[in-house]
Amino acid sequence: MFFFIQLLATNPLAYLVALAVLAFSLVLHNIAQASLASSFGDKTAALRGFTGSEPRVHLDTMYLIWLAVFGFAIPTQIPVNSYVFAKQSAREAFVWWSGPLAMILWAFVLFAAGIAALRFGGDALEGLARGLQVGAGQVLGLAVVFLFPIPPLSGAKALYAVGNAQVRGWLSTLEMWMSRSPFSFMIIFVVLSLLGITGAISGFFLSIFTAVLNAVGLL
Repeated sequence: MFFFIQLLATNPLAYLVALAVLAFSLVLHNIAQASLASSFGDKTAALRGFTGSEPRVHLDTMYLIWLAVFGFAIPTQIPVNSYVFAKQSAREAFVWWSGPLAMILWAFVLFAAGIAALRFGGDALEGLARGLQVGAGQVLGLAVVFLFPIPPLSGAKALYAVGNAQVRGWLSTLEMWMSRSPFSFMIIFVVLSLLGITGAISGFFLSIFTAVLNAVGLL
């Protein structure tokens, strides 16, 4: 559980690189959602600065501490005006899904960059390569968790958008229970990790990453 902060003692450069790319992934998550919402006609998040890269808009101080210590956190949730999507609920679902999907693409970029740094830079870029690889793994793990239909994650918001009254009622009850603890997200992440669920799904995406890089000759 403390693997991430332990990296600071063993490889400070790798830790700083991993922390930076992780923090950016959370900003990217929100930018993707806010930008897609804006393109669909909902400017609410854009008007509040969520299409920009100002960290203070996207990252809460407490969760930044979690990110620095544990290597996982959630960004500030973007505001969405559901009335704009009243007759196009699938579009709202795509808005919420776009965040985790953007993170998966970012994880692929990090994975490829880490391999390239090690291949072409050798020992001189070992710290950078290590940080990119650790960051890629953590970003991918977060993206997978965010897709789960559990409040307050993006997957739950997407399911709420397209779900029927019964599904929405269940999600609202679950969200009420989850909101009672500021550590609910940590519990979700740890449980999914211990059960091997995030590892299995992340492994699936990593196999795709590897296949693509093999096809282009980087591996």
